[in-house]
Amino acid sequence: MKKFNLPQFLLLQFFICTSILSYSQINYTANDAGRVPVYNQPFLYGTNMGYYGPSWDNITKANIATGNPSLNIQGAGAHTFRVPLPEDFLEYWGYTAELGGFNHYTTLGVKDNTIFLGFPSAAHRDINSYSGCGQQSWLFANMYLPIWDGGADGTPVNDNNYYALYVYKTVMLYRNYTKFWEILNEPDFDGSGNGWKDPGQPGNWWDNNPPPCALTNMKAPIFHYIRLLRISYEVIKSIDSTAYITVGGLGFPAFLDAILRNTDNPTDGTVSTEYPLKGGAYFDVLSFHNYPMYSLSYWDNNIYDFAYKRHSDAAVEEFIKVKNRMATVLTTHGYNNSTYPEKHFICTENNIPRQEFGNYIGSDQAQTNYVMKALVTSQQNNIKQYYLFALAESKTPAEATQGYEMMGLFQKLEGVGPLTNGGVYGHQFTSAGIGFKTTSEILRNFQYDNSKTQLMNLPPNIGGAAFRDATSNYIYVLWAKTFIDKSESATASYTFPASLNSTPILNKREWNASVTGTVVTIPSVSVALTGTPIFLSENFQLVSIHDREKDAENEEKKFDFRFYPNPANNYSTVKFTLTSPAKVRISILDGQGKQVKILAIPSSLPSGTHQIPIPGIETLASGIYYGKFETEKVQFMKKLVIAH
Repeated sequence: MKKFNLPQFLLLQFFICTSILSYSQINYTANDAGRVPVYNQPFLYGTNMGYYGPSWDNITKANIATGNPSLNIQGAGAHTFRVPLPEDFLEYWGYTAELGGFNHYTTLGVKDNTIFLGFPSAAHRDINSYSGCGQQSWLFANMYLPIWDGGADGTPVNDNNYYALYVYKTVMLYRNYTKFWEILNEPDFDGSGNGWKDPGQPGNWWDNNPPPCALTNMKAPIFHYIRLLRISYEVIKSIDSTAYITVGGLGFPAFLDAILRNTDNPTDGTVSTEYPLKGGAYFDVLSFHNYPMYSLSYWDNNIYDFAYKRHSDAAVEEFIKVKNRMATVLTTHGYNNSTYPEKHFICTENNIPRQEFGNYIGSDQAQTNYVMKALVTSQQNNIKQYYLFALAESKTPAEATQGYEMMGLFQKLEGVGPLTNGGVYGHQFTSAGIGFKTTSEILRNFQYDNSKTQLMNLPPNIGGAAFRDATSNYIYVLWAKTFIDKSESATASYTFPASLNSTPILNKREWNASVTGTVVTIPSVSVALTGTPIFLSENFQLVSIHDREKDAENEEKKFDFRFYPNPANNYSTVKFTLTSPAKVRISILDGQGKQVKILAIPSSLPSGTHQIPIPGIETLASGIYYGKFETEKVQFMKKLVIAH
């Protein structure tokens, strides 16, 4: 029996009744020019939420995923969530059941969530078994009834087409909380072992359509999945033409090829009057899943056995390789902005474990390095969103028996949540969670700059990228590439080329800066690198990461830190204002970042305006210097020109 309370029922009926006149059947597809909406939003750092027992509900999970300043809760810096809204859940608890959770996500600044659909209720499930599987289909009954009936039964869609009605009701209620609708989770989950095979190999999916028995999450022909896409596209676009319909986290390029070469014709996937278009016409975005731990071995004829490359940079390479293979399939079928519009990419599940199982990669350092590098390289490769699997580990290291249990931003959450712990949040970060948080918080308002990255002229043994904000401040991410199996040990040295026009002094933050708040200044020459990424900033209005919500420009104006005169000849004075008593340290650095003077300042200064002369200016050679101003909470740097 469906569980609706009266306010929920009335709200849903209001949406349904008012929409009949507002929404109507569309007359376009994703094959038509201009019909794949542009997505110019900043890259979003996301996570899959997961279930962690009665200790946590969606609201408390969101608080630690993102952070809730009003409750003084430290979060992991996620900006978007991947959330399931299956029909069996909504039919049982009511379609408005998750509105409270989504409203809360919005208050935390979460946006453009990915919602995945599917999983029919028992009453709406297809009763048939296909191709001798001996198992009932996991998809919806009545999918091949007409999608639309012109409002004959109270909604624009045909209420007897169960999937169409479910999509319609869900999108009507939740459309303001998402832009990405993911159709089914992992429809190509392979129970046969053939999904990865190349053309020409027995049973491969390039030359043969995937058999229903092999598709563990469908148990139905691939034509039925294309039918889901078609219904989803027509219904969702009729409600929100700016929404993005995405395939459901594909793992195999061969399955994508099968979508693109077939229609939703239930007989054989061929083109007909009733089924005129192939699957690519019904989605805007390619969502993919990847766990590169499975791809880090290769056959080595020198040892006549498998060799391994179990380190973070090889794992990142495999992750991007899958994205590029998917892109090649799309291009081959004309999705190249010439024949048809290009499609966007998002990755909705990705990670490696922090513990080794069998021959698979697994260490705390490898996972931390991998997560940070995957976030950077996703942006370099035009992946619009990245969702880590998962919010938390499901087991302790002693309990875990396989890699998926050791993936998360937090250690095991069950039993330490506020709902069963007297309101106390007992979440503990993993190292990868700290790396994710640091990357997200430092790069949050920055976008990948390909031109600047090319000017960095990175050698083959160094990875990294340049990121720019709206006011042309730059942050550079750099690391030494790993190359040894089961080792994250790597070293390199990098000097910023003159063509980059970078400042000679840079602010450096390590992988854990989001929890330590530590910032140091270094010269831009001979920068020492390891296998763990670092962040280098040119921004002289740098604010401690613990004060990241404050605007740096306003912060600088408040302190009014400056030199007078500047340029200086034989003397100069430092001037600044304190709004409250503080410990202040001021040092003078030369153009290579070497400290040449420390000003004598009392251990604590009162509020007010202060002027302190710089002794010995006449002893310094003419040139460019930098004044570094520090309190317990902030750092600023200002240029000082000495011209004798």
